[in-house]
This record gives sequence, C-alpha cells and structure tokens, in this order.
Amino acid sequence: MDWSIRSIPAHGPLFEGAIAVYGEAFGQPPYSDPDRGREVRERMRDTHASRPGFRFLVACVGTERVVGMAYGYHGSFGQWWHDTVARALKPLEAAEWLGDSYELVEIAVHPAVQSQGIGAGLIAKLLEGRPEATCVLSTRTDSDAHNLYRRLGFETIIEMPFVNGGYPFYVMGKKLR
Repeated sequence: MDWSIRSIPAHGPLFEGAIAVYGEAFGQPPYSDPDRGREVRERMRDTHASRPGFRFLVACVGTERVVGMAYGYHGSFGQWWHDTVARALKPLEAAEWLGDSYELVEIAVHPAVQSQGIGAGLIAKLLEGRPEATCVLSTRTDSDAHNLYRRLGFETIIEMPFVNGGYPFYVMGKKLR
C-alpha cells in the first residue's frame, strides 16, 4: 500500500477524515472510546491550533483516504499537560525534558493499516526540522504504542497517572539535538 504524508489545516474534509481515523483507532482496546475524536477536534480547534509550532499531519492513501494523523506543538509553562508533568518531575528533569520541548500531542493510525510504518513515518515527519531540544509525549502503559516510541528512540521519563485514580501513563522523551 502506498501512502504519503502531508500537512493540513485544522478544518476541511481531510481534517474530518483524520478525526474519523482517530475515533477508529481509539475505539479499539485498551481505549475503547470511539467518541474521543470529538474531544480532540474541539481541543485542537479551540486551543491547540493556535499554539506556537503547531503542526498537523495526515497520512493518506491516494489523495483523500486518510489512514493516519498526528499533531504537536511547542510545549510551554501554562499548558495543562506541560505543567502536570513538570510538577511530577524533579526540577532538573523538568528543565532537561520540558525546558525546550516539542509535544507530540496525538497520533492515530487506522487499525486496518497499523504496523505498516505509518506511525513511524508520521512521527519522523512531525519532528523533521524541529528546533526544540526534546520531543515529549505520554501514552497509556496498557497500550502497545510505547513499543513504537521506544523503537524510535524515546525513553521513559516517568510513569504517572494524570488524574487521581486514573490510568497510569508513560511520559516519554527523545533528544532532538
């Protein structure tokens, strides 16, 4: 299967295709939350798309069939995820990993085409040319996604829940320079 990756704005038919792929991917175990795409759409449009360094990518078969998506932006103090992780880390670790970081916020590949290099391709393209010192992300510990991230050179910084009683997540990072 031939696929290509391109940058798109946070609106339009390809954007809606990306949200549909996100719903399909996160509708599967361990997440089992097909409605999560609605939340991602709102977060991206209302807040994330205006953040410095915002980049939104889709992987497509042909010109219009979206099979994967990823987005991120420059992390900064005052952002919920950034501040939550910073509080959980020792000050020197927070400075090292979050002081000049690009946050890989979301990535999803349609379940029918996972394990074909699309996720790795999206991450490589998302990080291409980034000026930040690190890339950071979080993934649930019961997901297989952390295996992909480790293959791509990410390491576990800390394991933590984001809410009391919530699922544990790996917060992972990769040095970009």
